[in-house]
Amino acid sequence: MTKVSSISFQDLLDSNGLARGLAMLTVVACHLPFVHAFWKPLATFASAGKLAVSVFLFSSGFVLQVQSNRTGGALQALPWLKRRLWRIYPVYWVGVALAVASAWAFRGKTYDVGTLAANVLGIPLLVGKKVVSAGYTVPFWFISVLLLCYGLFLFVHRVRRKAILVLGAGIASAIALRTGAVMEAAALAFPSFFMGMALADRWRDNESATVDARFHAALFVPLLLALAFVFKGTRFFHLDAGWSFGFALAGCAGLTVIPWPLLVLIASFQKALARRAPAALRVLLWFSGLAFAVYCIHEPLLRVLEKSTGAGHPWIGLLGYAFATLAAAWAVDAAERKWKGKVVR
Repeated sequence: MTKVSSISFQDLLDSNGLARGLAMLTVVACHLPFVHAFWKPLATFASAGKLAVSVFLFSSGFVLQVQSNRTGGALQALPWLKRRLWRIYPVYWVGVALAVASAWAFRGKTYDVGTLAANVLGIPLLVGKKVVSAGYTVPFWFISVLLLCYGLFLFVHRVRRKAILVLGAGIASAIALRTGAVMEAAALAFPSFFMGMALADRWRDNESATVDARFHAALFVPLLLALAFVFKGTRFFHLDAGWSFGFALAGCAGLTVIPWPLLVLIASFQKALARRAPAALRVLLWFSGLAFAVYCIHEPLLRVLEKSTGAGHPWIGLLGYAFATLAAAWAVDAAERKWKGKVVR
């Protein structure tokens, strides 16, 4: 019987669904401070959203590269891209429609045709357009980064030395952070996708190897503390403006590296639950399966929490928001599955 602390390559692959689900749900939770002053104290932990996005991108790069490696690098571009977009767009379009409708109904805000077209395509960051929003946050910037990574993957998945890709992505992010060409969160997260690809290649010729979760736990903790210092340190001490770029680069580097030990820890967690609490694991995996739908539709539903909190019922409002979001995500996910089934038939 293998130890829970001994994590195999297959354990890592099996845990990617849970990792991405938890990442998406973390991003959603990190948007609560933008709803009402009551929830502002949670902003202390909002930087967890940056980590969550990096974990999602890392996991995506890791899985896609593993799949490519197992087919010898053979990739039919158009069918591959169609499958990727088919998984994103339907639910994403529902989220965009809800955000636009809510912005008009509750904020009196409308968007021009060019902005709407860019957001329907999921590329507002790539063409310099605003990201549509219901007025609380701008969650859909992430779709632009994900689509960019998918597009680049088609051209670079056969590159043998993936460290070059990680370095190139890091340089691109550094330029973006320096010039402000794109929003900071996008620049910080971008290299993690290529780090996931690099780690997949590291396992390519030795899938029977294992890693020790205890070692990665020891690695994860100081990295997490360092990132907390980078992103939250200015709350506790004065930092000269000249240091801001250096701190941003340090944050980008940390977010590029830390998803690896965290994925190992999530794999260990899933392995432990599978042994000791399989029912709890099934529930978590079910939530994870809905996480993308939750992410796409959650922002307009923050109005439920805003109104309830404003009326003096924050915790009831939080429960109502959570229930409404989960129910809506389940309905959207079920409708999407049914529609796709009809289209395939």
